[in-house]
Amino acid sequence: MVKPVDSPCVGVCVIDARTDTCYGCFRTPREIGGWPRASEEERRAILVKLKARRREAGLPDLPKDDEVGEG
Repeated sequence: MVKPVDSPCVGVCVIDARTDTCYGCFRTPREIGGWPRASEEERRAILVKLKARRREAGLPDLPKDDEVGEG
């Protein structure tokens, strides 16, 4: 059985106007709003995007990124 995908929210909920992503989790407002209704497959796809966004920003991977495919 596949483990359900947890929300990537870290409680720092501020949208960067330059990138239109959250400073804390790197999701866009659309991704944040759609998370509760997203399928597990859609959630995993979002996590792959977040991993790539963090790397593009020069930030290290998170420990949970081991569970996420490459982006």
